[in-house]
Amino acid sequence: MPVLFSTAIRKMPLMQKKCLDMNVWFSFAGNLTYRNARNLHETVLNIPVDRILIETESPFMIPAEFREKKRTKPNMLPSTARFLAEMLDMDLEELSVQLWKNSCKAFNLPTE
Repeated sequence: MPVLFSTAIRKMPLMQKKCLDMNVWFSFAGNLTYRNARNLHETVLNIPVDRILIETESPFMIPAEFREKKRTKPNMLPSTARFLAEMLDMDLEELSVQLWKNSCKAFNLPTE
């Protein structure tokens, strides 16, 4: 089951291992793009990319570039994906394919 994560898992190595052993998915919303979301940034950098999902967490957690909006929408997901790709030093297309595969696996959906 995917979980929206907001704690720095790096600071809890035992919890990190347990979550990975339990096949937990880590889902990040638009608040990942906030400069002061260091706990989320640390977490992203300390978990495998094949366990990461992104989400809108509507109506809240709007990506930084849309902060003036009142609610988040699915068309804002690329902003979170771009930020995540930069953080992970990955090509956006490569990350997008990985996120698609992760989502299909997490929700037991076919990839094609």
